[in-house]
Amino acid sequence: MGSLRLSPWTATASAQRGFPSAGPDPEWSGRRARPRCAPRTAPVSASASSSLGAGRLRTGMEHEWLWDCRGGGRDYAREMETAVRVVQVACTLCQRVQDSLLRSSSDAGGRVHAKLDRSPVTVADWGVQAIVSWLLSDSFRDENVSIVAEEDDETLSSSDGAALLESVVDAVNECLVEAPMYGLRSPEKQLSAHDVIQAIRKCSSVGGPKGKFWVLDPVDGTLGFVRGDQYAIALALIEDGEVVLGVLGCPNYPMKKEWLNYHQKYYRLMSNVAPPPSGSWHKGCVMYAQKGCGQAWMQPLVHDFGKLDWHHPREIQVSSIRDPVSATFCEPVEKANSSHSFTAGLAHSVGLRKQPLRVYSMVKYAAIARGDAEIFMKFARAGYKEKIWDHAAGVVIIQEAGGVVTDAGGRPLDFSRGVYLEGLDRGIIACSEALLHQRIVDAVDASWNSSTL
Repeated sequence: MGSLRLSPWTATASAQRGFPSAGPDPEWSGRRARPRCAPRTAPVSASASSSLGAGRLRTGMEHEWLWDCRGGGRDYAREMETAVRVVQVACTLCQRVQDSLLRSSSDAGGRVHAKLDRSPVTVADWGVQAIVSWLLSDSFRDENVSIVAEEDDETLSSSDGAALLESVVDAVNECLVEAPMYGLRSPEKQLSAHDVIQAIRKCSSVGGPKGKFWVLDPVDGTLGFVRGDQYAIALALIEDGEVVLGVLGCPNYPMKKEWLNYHQKYYRLMSNVAPPPSGSWHKGCVMYAQKGCGQAWMQPLVHDFGKLDWHHPREIQVSSIRDPVSATFCEPVEKANSSHSFTAGLAHSVGLRKQPLRVYSMVKYAAIARGDAEIFMKFARAGYKEKIWDHAAGVVIIQEAGGVVTDAGGRPLDFSRGVYLEGLDRGIIACSEALLHQRIVDAVDASWNSSTL
């Protein structure tokens, strides 16, 4: 892990009207990054030139990489730093689109559409996919960038999609012009509608067991996104079937964990009633980890803090709770692709007594990695197939934060077989602790035959 000099961070909290304060959680004041390695240098290309704090990088000069972890002997400094920057840009686009949706309900109908499976898709989904595709291709222009992603351009390219495409293009260009603020390069001129469509189409890799490819869920939890609640931007790098790094952007994730129990609209209300201290880190983060490093980290959003600051990340670690009575478990909000009744039965048999924390998107993975929850269980109904972009980034972050993620049979998730998690044994179990994980695996075995899944 790179050497990171930290500045003081002050946590303040108060409670009003029965709600937790909108300020940061005092628990985090003692959980700071611990430097391990000194920065190193590597050559930088013109496409990687960027502004980092006090210095400006130029072609031919050396780049002091701030990420220095060679997990498993492999070097992914360039990929990690680029991925974090790209996800930061994506978070900004999403925050702007979500704010627009919430401010103008009359405009929402033109920005939210339904896919064939009736799940929602928005300007943000297509906009993030286009931005991530363009920025990765530009940053690694000397390489053949391969991307697996969720969205296609069929709706945008249709005869009825002109107005929607125009909204996507506007959102993309509005963010790309600010790319230098994130240490990335802006296009020489604004992207055209054709450019945006081509960027979206480029994310058409099908994955597989060989080679290196990126996996993107542009807006994981779109239903939460359009409802003004939790969502995530998930980007992972897979090499030879193995997730080697993951980045999760969680723009609405509250630093005070009690707020996860409330809809985000109550957080916004309390933030207006009792604004958090100026300059405090009270909401939103980007989490990231590399396989084999044994650490996971989070940093604040550029959109909220005004600059990309590598000197204020915090190490995140899973909870140390082992007693099921004290453990919190997460499950999806939607009943369509997960059985709440089965997880409720499992929770009772294992000894879990708290009400489930139902959260949209891969924020569930983030909650476990950060120690705000101990268990995530998902058991899909017959016929539903899990996609790799819904899990890749979250899995490696939990593992490097000290947790365990497997299928319900206790086997590692297999990301080497295309866009689906083929061979998945019944469901997915993520835990903060190995013994707690084993108890749930045993409980699944004991009760599965009596389930209706």
